[in-house]
Amino acid sequence: MLVKFSEKLLIQLKGEIAKISAEETDPFKILAAILKTIRSALKELKDHIKQNPFKHKAEQVHFFKHIKPLFYSLRIYYLEKYNIEMSIPAGDAQTLKNFYRDELKSVQRFFQHIYFHYQYYRLGATELDELYFVRGVEVQSVLIPEVPEPDPEFSTSCDYLFSKIMAYELLQDYLLKALAKLDPSLSNMPSEEKVTPELKWTGDKINLVEVIYGLYFTGQLNNGNADISVIIRFMERHLQIDLSRTYRDFLDIRNRKSTSPTRYIEQMRESIHKRVDDDLALKKPRKTNYKSGN
Repeated sequence: MLVKFSEKLLIQLKGEIAKISAEETDPFKILAAILKTIRSALKELKDHIKQNPFKHKAEQVHFFKHIKPLFYSLRIYYLEKYNIEMSIPAGDAQTLKNFYRDELKSVQRFFQHIYFHYQYYRLGATELDELYFVRGVEVQSVLIPEVPEPDPEFSTSCDYLFSKIMAYELLQDYLLKALAKLDPSLSNMPSEEKVTPELKWTGDKINLVEVIYGLYFTGQLNNGNADISVIIRFMERHLQIDLSRTYRDFLDIRNRKSTSPTRYIEQMRESIHKRVDDDLALKKPRKTNYKSGN
């Protein structure tokens, strides 16, 4: 019942948004009308939940993880889109392309900032659902960005964050289309290439050398057939670093006396173990007075 009701309401909402966009020309009036329509739809959704309480926890998780964000993401998207359109600079095509590229980088920085939760969203993970999408469960973690003051009857720890992820994916598509209009050659490029910033190795060079030889000795690339020189050139090109002394650095690693020859790799292992332990600790929800539907 909830799924059918929400699907019908969402179709109706998108139809009204399309109508507003077609009939109105003033950007501010378009935004105001769209936001009013979205508020009305969200109120209908909330009223439906009050009148038809969740039958079980799984239904509540599905609603706050998949259904509500479809509606709330539109509010975030149209606000962000309006702000971008009001900031478009006057200038030639190159000026506009630079502007849209900067906006794309901003979107990408957001995804990088919430990397853990974005991967959770993209992979369709479920391990932390009862922590993130059940009302009344508080998550005290720096991993979750600050969000607006939640409505305890209509919010959970992460439904706003998932809404923002959906909104920013819509925003990314909008920006890519704007760029493609200015430069049709960009339309055939994978979206990741358009928005992913260049990477540069900024850690200690000898740590990267450890990683390179680890990949080489364990045969992780090209079924173990990648030559060490090929791997080095690849890393140099893509991580913007000079590795001309790689073999000498490896000799230094091999001859370490006071520390392990795999010091950095062991540090990586310890960091991963700590992160896994922290995530497992987060999976233990605090005791609450939660009752489904209340």
